[in-house]
Amino acid sequence: MGYRVLKFEPDIKNKTPKEHILWVGQIEDIDIDHKRDLKPLKDVCNHEHRFTLKQWEEKFNAYDFKIVKNYDHDFVMEYLFESGDFVVACIQLFACDVETTYFSLEVPQDEIMGLLILLDLKKSGTIFPFVFLQQLEHITEKIKLQEDDNRNILAQLRILKDIALHCQAYEVDVKWGIAEID
Repeated sequence: MGYRVLKFEPDIKNKTPKEHILWVGQIEDIDIDHKRDLKPLKDVCNHEHRFTLKQWEEKFNAYDFKIVKNYDHDFVMEYLFESGDFVVACIQLFACDVETTYFSLEVPQDEIMGLLILLDLKKSGTIFPFVFLQQLEHITEKIKLQEDDNRNILAQLRILKDIALHCQAYEVDVKWGIAEID
């Protein structure tokens, strides 16, 4: 027999095609002799620079190293830069679109009604992130003024705020609903 959870997550209508997903890079330069050669690539491997896979491959092709795809997953990839028999650098790419970063909250069955009443929500639906953020802010302030031990609720509200901010950044609504878990 299963149980129920109240799940909050981004309301994704259409999956982003893989060729349009933006990826952020992380580099580990292994061979100290090539450290200077890889400086331009190291400069773009940070959270401020996001590129499509095609753009990353163009950046990789600017180097004379043999490039081997070591790991390929839907949302994580790893490339090895080789010179002869040695690995010069290792670059991991991480997808950073709305459906590739998992922002979700599952509220246990015995807390569902309490949270729905507190948030003044129906059993399922969607809400505009900005409106939800305002609502969460008001409720959080109200709960902090009470003397009861509300750490669990405040933690859930913090996670909901993170979900709402994530949805706002990607311009999608927040959706919620009760789901059966087997």
